[in-house]
Amino acid sequence: MKTRILSIAIMASAAFLIGCGQTGSETATEEVQMMSVDEMQIPTTLAVKIEGMSCPAGCAGPIAKDCGKLAGMGKSEVNFDEGMGYFTFDASLLSQEDVLKCISGTNGGGIYTGTVVEEDVEVESDEATTEEALHTEKNDDEAHV
Repeated sequence: MKTRILSIAIMASAAFLIGCGQTGSETATEEVQMMSVDEMQIPTTLAVKIEGMSCPAGCAGPIAKDCGKLAGMGKSEVNFDEGMGYFTFDASLLSQEDVLKCISGTNGGGIYTGTVVEEDVEVESDEATTEEALHTEKNDDEAHV
């Protein structure tokens, strides 16, 4: 009886890992060199509803990683809990169709579908973010004087 339960537990675990595309050696935190918003000719951000995800590490992670490798991608972030992906890219190099194809092609394809919920979400330039950070740091320093 114990052997049967152990066998069922092992098969269930294997099915879960296979279903998520997780092989045990993959990590969702691999860094990919992405484009800076300031380098983009036409910075565009899409909010995409992603259907078909069953786990954060084997589904959301690979989608973000694969789409992050596209030439012209600046930011590729997938939130499993929300079922959403946020992608900032140079529209002179990529289209929203390219992003949706990447999503649907992840983990062998046929698992995920993406629907654009919002297009041209406001994008802050990297320079503005740096200036804000410097201003905040300066204010913090003054407070300690």
